Amino acid sequence: MSFPRWRTLAGVTLAVIGVSSASAQAAGKPVEMEQKLSVRIAPSKSGTSRAPKPASIEVTISSPTPEPATTDTVSVKFSKGVTFNNRAFPTCSLATINATRSLSRCPRGSIVGRGKARAIGFLSGTQVPEDLSVTAVNSPGNTLQLFVQGSSPLVIAAPITGRLVKGSGRYGYKLNVTIPDELQEVIPGTAWAPLVYFNVKVKATTTVRRGGRSTKVPYVATTSCPRGGWPFEADFTFDQAAPFIDGPLTATSANSKCS
Repeated sequence: MSFPRWRTLAGVTLAVIGVSSASAQAAGKPVEMEQKLSVRIAPSKSGTSRAPKPASIEVTISSPTPEPATTDTVSVKFSKGVTFNNRAFPTCSLATINATRSLSRCPRGSIVGRGKARAIGFLSGTQVPEDLSVTAVNSPGNTLQLFVQGSSPLVIAAPITGRLVKGSGRYGYKLNVTIPDELQEVIPGTAWAPLVYFNVKVKATTTVRRGGRSTKVPYVATTSCPRGGWPFEADFTFDQAAPFIDGPLTATSANSKCS
């Protein structure tokens, strides 16, 4: 299936469903994407570099565009003062997930977040939605797998890979996500599935041994509060072979308040 497209949002962040041959005839039609991005961090009281504070981060991306373009790539930028301790957590590889198209073989501690998504396809001119669950899984090589599952109208079970890298300027990290082809064009030549809603909340802790003692480590922590709050932004590109297209877009979230 296919699940992507967003215009001004953040995070994280996907699902899928189909477009009929009637819609496919409109391939390449330019549209004006409207995207919304919201990122929340809790608690708002920040930790420090010497005493990081465990936190949760929730990213929501949505678009009310009637004829959405299909997302190809997303780069979500996270404010400085927000850190990720992914290397301390158990991992589940992309190969392990693809072997069964499930999370059945993933270590329990590798599951770091959950959410939901919705994709909208067009069948004979009628919108056909597909609701999906989203599970965030810590993976090797500074990657995060966003595993999406749905059952109607299509059975979907597929991972979307994001790679966590260093950011620049106001942003400490970026999560660079590429939507797999199978989740963009779910039925080759006839069915595309833009993602119109994506939400995931990441909040997890693990226990590690340090200095002979057991210590709890959060997946997300805060170490400072920038003046004006934590900023977030996301850059998007769209598949130019899809029925509806748009150029690259940037989504900005209102700063998450902190002190």
